[in-house]
Amino acid sequence: MGQRGSSRRSEGRSRDVPLQDAGGRPIGVVTGGGGPWFLAPEEQWSDDEIVLPAAESHHALHVLRISAPDVITVTDGRGSIARCAVSRQEGGTVVAEILERDEARRLKPEVVVYQGAAKAGKVDGVIERLAELGVSETWVYESERAVVKWDGEKMRKLTDRWRAIAMSTAKQSRNPYLLHAGGGLSWTELQRRVAKEDVAVVLWEEASLPFRTALVEPADRVVLVVGPEGGLSRGEAEQLADSGSQLVSLG
Repeated sequence: MGQRGSSRRSEGRSRDVPLQDAGGRPIGVVTGGGGPWFLAPEEQWSDDEIVLPAAESHHALHVLRISAPDVITVTDGRGSIARCAVSRQEGGTVVAEILERDEARRLKPEVVVYQGAAKAGKVDGVIERLAELGVSETWVYESERAVVKWDGEKMRKLTDRWRAIAMSTAKQSRNPYLLHAGGGLSWTELQRRVAKEDVAVVLWEEASLPFRTALVEPADRVVLVVGPEGGLSRGEAEQLADSGSQLVSLG
């Protein structure tokens, strides 16, 4: 497979397609957008073809019943979008010819969410909503009042599940930027990460500063820290404030 680069571009078929979340709110714009959407990592792209991964190929062939020369849209989850025509299948793997390629702009600010550990089903819903809204990253962290504790094996399984949810939601909402989801962060690691951010906001019910007044200056990246089901303790909130975060309420 050749190196990824520029490709032939179809003429007279390009149109702007607004990206929307499930509620119809705009989160960006891409060019093109024909046919069902698939995800293929960067290494699956060449100058003129894309090879869909095994799971995506199976879905295309056996669920959607796609065959040559059907038109599909493929993204790498990092902003690249290609409108393609299925050319063939090789051993159950779909190979598609690139007709048109574009780069989608990411709206600013880039948003990162740190979510306190909660029951797995609740985190599933959070991941789905954040992916719909175009959030860049979300990480689940441990805290004093978290009602659940996960060991390493359980955390690995949950992380795989959350990433699958993020991938499915990105395709459904036609978002060319894939939410990166992970978990198992210790409290110490959360503090270390937050301290490195220029703009970090902690949502805390006892804070006196309203959220609407916290982001008064334009920013390229904003970090939000959300507490667990039992909320952050005062000590934890103060530690995050000492790390440079603003404590705000949604009231």
